[in-house]
Amino acid sequence: MRAKFIGLQYPLTKTPRGTFAQKTGVDQIKADMLQLLLTNPGERVMLPEFGTPLKRLFFEQNDTLLEDQARRMILESLNQWEPRVEITGVSVTSKVPREVLHPEDTMEDTDHILFIKIEFVDPVDITEIQELELQIPLGA
Repeated sequence: MRAKFIGLQYPLTKTPRGTFAQKTGVDQIKADMLQLLLTNPGERVMLPEFGTPLKRLFFEQNDTLLEDQARRMILESLNQWEPRVEITGVSVTSKVPREVLHPEDTMEDTDHILFIKIEFVDPVDITEIQELELQIPLGA
């Protein structure tokens, strides 16, 4: 029997009936991973260690050292808090690929964005590699 993951959509949205929207499967796993990456440790009262301390890096020099620190933080958080998936790769770069930016982007702030790409295997379909991409703005 295949596991079916059901949870609340992130960000939280309401349905026309007034209930919170739900997601299932790999979409739910991606939403849960986003919550983990965007939550700073200490923000959840009942689970103070939950999260990824990426906010510590906001005003650091945007270089390869920062990329390595962010990658290590992400891997540690995912290994601790997301047992449903097998991480096959995490790339962090300060060079944001032009194709992921909005076509009308002025390209002025690309030096202040950390581009994160996580590749993982969905436990329901281990033949397909899933991806989660995220852009984290850094302090100028």
